[in-house]
Amino acid sequence: MRLSGFLAVFFVWMFSMEARAFDWDIQRIDGRDYVSVTKIAEFYNLPRDAAPTNRQIYLSRGSRSLTARADSRDLDINGVRYVLSFPVLERNGQFWVSRMDLGKTIEPAFRPENIQGLKPFSLVVLDPGHGGQDKGAASPYEFEKNFALDVARRVRNELQQAGLRVFMTRNNDSFVELQDRAAMANAKQNCIFVSIHFNATDTNPDANGLEIYSITPRGSPSTEYDTLLVRDMVQEYGNTNEVQSFALSHTIFHSLRGANLDMADRGVKRARFAVLRLTKMPAVLIEGGFLTNSGDAKRVASTAWRNQYAKAIARGILAYRKLVETNLAPPTMTEYRNGTANVISAATPAPRPVTTPAPAPVNSINLRDLPQ
Repeated sequence: MRLSGFLAVFFVWMFSMEARAFDWDIQRIDGRDYVSVTKIAEFYNLPRDAAPTNRQIYLSRGSRSLTARADSRDLDINGVRYVLSFPVLERNGQFWVSRMDLGKTIEPAFRPENIQGLKPFSLVVLDPGHGGQDKGAASPYEFEKNFALDVARRVRNELQQAGLRVFMTRNNDSFVELQDRAAMANAKQNCIFVSIHFNATDTNPDANGLEIYSITPRGSPSTEYDTLLVRDMVQEYGNTNEVQSFALSHTIFHSLRGANLDMADRGVKRARFAVLRLTKMPAVLIEGGFLTNSGDAKRVASTAWRNQYAKAIARGILAYRKLVETNLAPPTMTEYRNGTANVISAATPAPRPVTTPAPAPVNSINLRDLPQ
């Protein structure tokens, strides 16, 4: 059964008192609340007089920018792609964004430091996807399960050097049910959850790039769907931390986009994957390139690339930790690229020297032989 809209009672307005007091001039269009891009520009101090070109509008001032396209769910904020719950509308030359997307995506993307309910954590649960008989996607070089485990171990090492504790849902080539992965995480205290995967497609070998997912807000369709379903109204465990999960995906993805990974930006997305639905802490799932794309697969097979990728994930996690501890804006993609990003906080000291011998270089086609 499909739903044409959602009841306002399911929407939580996440803004600060400042935003609540602003005159948004909310309009009802096709059964849903919308705000104009002009009002959004006014609130975030962006130019209000920019005219759409080819059904696209670009607003920029200082370090802030926003690009919206009519009839598209893609929105670029500060150079990073975010996928909205509902398409941007164009009416009489004016662009409109759903109230849901303003509160759940635009505001926390522009001002993550204003997010309410961010809690300090002392443990990171890393979840290498697949394992055992579940090989995941395949590339000409290796199976996804082995790449995921290799990257998770590298992320673990980076986080431990920065003083964080790490728990892994699997640390060998074993199969773990999705609900058991969530249960392992739920048994821990003061933690966040990061699931590591690689992408694949059977239909488009040109598909490439990085993307990250957090739980879909209640009352919204997931990125892969265009219409609301009955299940979209269900309150999942993951929805209790949906804004915090979005903030985690935001900080990690800016770090990924700021690294020299040479992969396309597929965006910050939403999904109701089992590990996002069933976990009771901030949780994200990262798709690190397409193993079915020749270029992505070659990069992922490189030990140097995977090491750089793992460092970028770890930096994003540390940026989230600094955000929850200081309520200061986390580094942006541009700051990472300029070398001005700072993810160190009082509780996240600079990496301590590694006292154990460094492991021997890993051959990408022998990942299953990694030490446990």
